[in-house]
Amino acid sequence: MGDLLLALDLGTTGVRALLVEPAAKTGALVRGRRYRPLPVAFPAPGRVEQDPEVLFSRSVEVLSGALAEGGAAASDVAALGIATQRATALCWDARSGKPLAPALGWQDQRLATGIRKLREAGLPLSTQPSLAKFLWWLEEEPAVQAAARAGTLRLGTPDVWIQHRLSGGAVQVTDPGQAGCTALYDPSAGDWASGLAESLGIDLAALPAIVPTAGVVGETAPGILGAAVSLAARAGDQQAAAFAAGLRAPGQAKLTLGTAAMVDLHTGARPATPAPGTVPLPLWRLPVGGESHCLEGHVATAGAALEWGVGLGLAPDVPALERLAMHVSDSAGVVAVPAFQGLGTPHALESARGLIGGLTRGSTAAELARALFEGVAQRCVDVWEALGPSDPVLRADGGLARSRLMLQCLADLSGRTVEPAREVEGTALGAAALAALALDPDGEPARLGGPGEPVEPRMGEDQRCAARARWAAIVPHRLREDAP
Repeated sequence: MGDLLLALDLGTTGVRALLVEPAAKTGALVRGRRYRPLPVAFPAPGRVEQDPEVLFSRSVEVLSGALAEGGAAASDVAALGIATQRATALCWDARSGKPLAPALGWQDQRLATGIRKLREAGLPLSTQPSLAKFLWWLEEEPAVQAAARAGTLRLGTPDVWIQHRLSGGAVQVTDPGQAGCTALYDPSAGDWASGLAESLGIDLAALPAIVPTAGVVGETAPGILGAAVSLAARAGDQQAAAFAAGLRAPGQAKLTLGTAAMVDLHTGARPATPAPGTVPLPLWRLPVGGESHCLEGHVATAGAALEWGVGLGLAPDVPALERLAMHVSDSAGVVAVPAFQGLGTPHALESARGLIGGLTRGSTAAELARALFEGVAQRCVDVWEALGPSDPVLRADGGLARSRLMLQCLADLSGRTVEPAREVEGTALGAAALAALALDPDGEPARLGGPGEPVEPRMGEDQRCAARARWAAIVPHRLREDAP
């Protein structure tokens, strides 16, 4: 066994793998990387599905590709860490190992009516947690109902499915961070909420065992990658990114800039009282230090708002959109509120809709492009301020953290130094760092990514306050479906 680390980052629209060589001075050297897109189906309004077999096959493809690019074999790898999209639900049969239905994406809304009934009964649930999808299958899917009666039904999030398949069916586990995204986790017990599960007709035997985030639980079947590799870590994508960003103490936070944007605030060993529009979640359970928790806030449409601008024809791709936006020093009064999928934290206003305003006959494509970047940054600062981290800097990772314009907008509007990660694929590096911790539980947790070049605010405080006040006058009351 070598000392290399493999990391898998299974997202919603793509999956990537990194082959990482830990290095004491530089944090990490990425020797190989591979990415593949993932198809997402929208069979009807409010329905979001993915093929479980494609999630697995493309995961294997990128893992093998990262090894090949790095000139390594599976036998050179000490451990594999896995980070995945959360709240997406999968179901399969324990005897055959085959999926019983398409995976239901975390955005799937098909149980909205049933969830309203549960809310009326006193359960503060939404359609996003995996529990909503589990309940829909048990009510509507004959194959799932039959497996439940036979005692062979297995339910889980993508981390459970991928570890199960990579191990040849030998491993069915999750960690507290992923379990917390199901709405079935009891943080006081550190285990499944058995009473809630029983009351909803969910057999605990169908759920995975809850294990530490960092810890070897088995190994990949030798024939999948060419040799057995230890399954050493499993985490939700945002939790893995938080680990890579070095969140080790209460008050620290990070911002992940992707299709959506997520802010996670470390709140300590116990769940915190949620701020408006935020969700309390477990961060991780480590070999030393036990369980930590966070508050999470989100911007529903971040990078996707820029992709909308590309689709509108403003530029051929997002880098070109950034270059266009930098042709002007400001948006000249043009405002873009990226509420295409509602407003997240702190408003929690699902009925909100996007807004483009302040247009004149003299408005240009460059000003609209700049307004899109500024609008995403404004929403990220909304979330950051709602959570109120004590961090003196704003730590940022994710694909959109490559954009210097986005980082500058964040610095100007927050009044803070923005510290981008040196390697923006923080989710994958977090998975690798957790795998390294599993191999050396008494060692210092690695921050494999490390900080990149900081971005300082250029906007004066009076100008910043004025820009934030103008934004607050627009959001959220102008964005309701019934707004005049």
